[in-house]
Amino acid sequence: MNKETFYITTPIYYPSGKFHIGTAYTTVLADTINKYKKLRGYDTRFITGLDEHGQKIEEVAKKLGKTPKEHVDKMAEDAKKLWKTMDIEYDDFIRTTEDRHIELVEKVFDRLMEQGDIYKGEYEGWYCTPCETYFTDTQLVDGKCPDCGRNVKKMKEEAYFFNMKKYTDRLIKFYEENPNFIEPEARKNELFNNFLKPGLEDLCITRTSFDWGIKVKKDPKHVIYVWLDALLNYLSALGYLSEDDSLFKKYWPPTLQIVGKDIIRFHGIYWPIFLMALELPLPKKIYSHGFIMMKDR
Repeated sequence: MNKETFYITTPIYYPSGKFHIGTAYTTVLADTINKYKKLRGYDTRFITGLDEHGQKIEEVAKKLGKTPKEHVDKMAEDAKKLWKTMDIEYDDFIRTTEDRHIELVEKVFDRLMEQGDIYKGEYEGWYCTPCETYFTDTQLVDGKCPDCGRNVKKMKEEAYFFNMKKYTDRLIKFYEENPNFIEPEARKNELFNNFLKPGLEDLCITRTSFDWGIKVKKDPKHVIYVWLDALLNYLSALGYLSEDDSLFKKYWPPTLQIVGKDIIRFHGIYWPIFLMALELPLPKKIYSHGFIMMKDR
């Protein structure tokens, strides 16, 4: 008799600095649930890893006198040691600098371009480097990043965009038909009321102002923007579109994806839309936890 499968993921963490208590919380939460499901007889798959591209990594490595690759290699080694110390029993540690991931991102970008979901344009907006995100004037809070409160800078560059508007109604319908897709409910309501109902803007998915990332094969001055690159790790870790896609066939879609509240917008809106464009089943549940506060932070 085949066991029921259970595919659980953490976000892949951004190694610009040392891991913190929030990183540990997410990973321990996922590891505990995974171990419980194993004890209950499920055939589980638990994935974690690192999101290793982007402007901030490039800048941090430069300050340390290293290449970006040298920096992320050291951070990956440290992360694996940390999880071993904490008895985290993951099945796979995916890194976005691995060939298996790069090849998938290139294939997906080409496919989305061919089917008309990606187009070239020009982007101008307020950019927050730590969050790797553009914001409009109205989204800023006191002139600063609404997510992290840091300073932003005005930037303008040629870019490729993903046509989010095309999928907005379909995602709204999915939310309505799957009320438990995102938990807790307050987080789902926040996404629905603040982003989906007012209407989504098309998403900038490439950059030309830095070099550390996966290049667009047909236009290599463009680096694929961190969120399209990073979110696809949940697929590349299972071998999607590779010669051996047996893990993908066995475990997809994710049973539970755990993220912090700071990245629920990317997982609750961009991620399901990318999957819709790829005609893939969506995760069964995304759980967005709060922060552990220490003193005033």
